[in-house]
Amino acid sequence: MKRFFALCGGGLLAVAVRAEEITNKYFTLDLPSDWNVELSEENAEVTLLIVSDASRKNLANITISNLPEPMSAKEVCMMTCDGLKDAGVEVGEPVTAGESYVAEFSQGEAHGFQYVTANGTLASAVSFIGDGGKELLQKHFKPVDPKLFPASY
Repeated sequence: MKRFFALCGGGLLAVAVRAEEITNKYFTLDLPSDWNVELSEENAEVTLLIVSDASRKNLANITISNLPEPMSAKEVCMMTCDGLKDAGVEVGEPVTAGESYVAEFSQGEAHGFQYVTANGTLASAVSFIGDGGKELLQKHFKPVDPKLFPASY
């Protein structure tokens, strides 16, 4: 979030400026000006948003998928981890984090975490590379249904 200073009654006043608000039926993300949308897609089966900071060393990926049948967060996490492994990504064993499951992953110098949460009919997978993505969502992410996303990152 950019800040600019305005002269107000003889003093300086810091004012926050939001660069972009991304809103869909699942969440709102107030994207600061030093972050960019890399990919945004919505269709009947999936909603996907990938954002990165200006350095491209910090990335956040938010995916919401319709489940073909009721599945637990653990089942969805195991499926997504298997998919990452098939793509050559090293993935740690998923562990519980509240109602979510989290797995650490790495490929080359990229290191991150994936959080998976499910509410029976929908699942979310929220991934981070670098610490900046986690901080971004902690400060600027507002879910419509809090049960579809991790309580904390």
